[in-house]
Amino acid sequence: MKNLFFLAIVIFTFSCKPPHIFKNLENKKVVYISLNKYELESVPKDIGHLKDVRELYISRDSMQGWSLYPPISAIDELVDSPQFKKLPEEFLTLQKLEKLTLHGLDISRLPKDFYKLRNLEYLDLSMNKLTITNEISKLKKLKKLKYLDLVGNRVEKIQIEKWQTENPNIEIKYGKN
Repeated sequence: MKNLFFLAIVIFTFSCKPPHIFKNLENKKVVYISLNKYELESVPKDIGHLKDVRELYISRDSMQGWSLYPPISAIDELVDSPQFKKLPEEFLTLQKLEKLTLHGLDISRLPKDFYKLRNLEYLDLSMNKLTITNEISKLKKLKKLKYLDLVGNRVEKIQIEKWQTENPNIEIKYGKN
């Protein structure tokens, strides 16, 4: 009988899923995540559990009180340096997102199906490692987009100006405007 009781406890322990890292943020509409606070190097798959979030701000450090380092003059070097990151596919399940900030996360490309975030109106991708020429087709599929921040990424000014001319309702910030 003792063995059966022990076996039941072991099975129960292994069958229970541990709570995900963002459990305390699950029902929030506005969420601020500092990766350093959670001791993370990149956005984890657990992000997909935030189904109700409408405004999401993710940065490496706290959004309050951060300073820009290195200086703007070093942006080209930042874009080319390694340690590129990508967003997990689970990110695309955040269908209610309207406002998204992914600041300084070393992201080098957006997920192929980024357009699934179809409710996005505001998108800040500043200080990442994106080559916008490779990402613009994904961004153009965001039909509700009204504001886009691309500062600190590799941008071709002519390409952005053309897109903005074709879509005057989108405000695009990309550096030397």
